[in-house]
Amino acid sequence: MDRISNKLIGAKCKKCGKLYIPPIYVCLKCNQTEFGEVELSGRGSVRTYTTIRVPPLGFEEQVPYNIAIIGLEEGINVTARIVDKNDKELSIGTAVVFTKKEDGVHWFASAS
Repeated sequence: MDRISNKLIGAKCKKCGKLYIPPIYVCLKCNQTEFGEVELSGRGSVRTYTTIRVPPLGFEEQVPYNIAIIGLEEGINVTARIVDKNDKELSIGTAVVFTKKEDGVHWFASAS
């Protein structure tokens, strides 16, 4: 498996069609255990966020940084890091787009 991916991949239950961000092993809606991969649009908006100013060990060089819950247009949420190249203040409702998945972390940036 690649360390960096430029595609946002979801898991779709083969029985009921419910979408998830992997990993998922049992569908929470129908208890099915078979899933197919689907490429998601990567477009969404910030539902909530926090700015980390006191980091855990190993992240000292990255502060401050934002962690957000992104509501994707497909109707599911994903936890992600936010990179804002314009240095705009992040706010709830900000439109964002997926940029990459690196080492298991989803990265999004402001859509504007």
